[in-house]
Amino acid sequence: MQEKNSSTEDREPNTTVLALDRTILANERTYAAWIRTGMAALISGLAVEKFMLEALPLWGIHTIAVILIASSSVAFFLAAWRYRHLHVHLEDADVAMVPLAVVRAFSFFLALCALIALVGIWTS
Repeated sequence: MQEKNSSTEDREPNTTVLALDRTILANERTYAAWIRTGMAALISGLAVEKFMLEALPLWGIHTIAVILIASSSVAFFLAAWRYRHLHVHLEDADVAMVPLAVVRAFSFFLALCALIALVGIWTS
């Protein structure tokens, strides 16, 4: 019967840590997906405002742009909320995560940009 070398045992991965890492990475991918969705809605709203002038009446263009840009703000806030939901459960884990304050600040900044875009649409 062969004995395992002690150096081989040291190299075996800690499955608990790996599972936590996968969970953290999945949470970050979900956050990124919400941010991408918000950015797509924001860009779509601005594109409608810019390029649909001959295709629709002005009230229709403004309505569609407002709905899309407001949806982007909602997506940015939901991104931070979803990230926080799992982050709170893993605060005590000894795993590196993006700080919650950074996620909240970035999401708030993007939502603020969307609101500025809304103001720009209605004042132009």
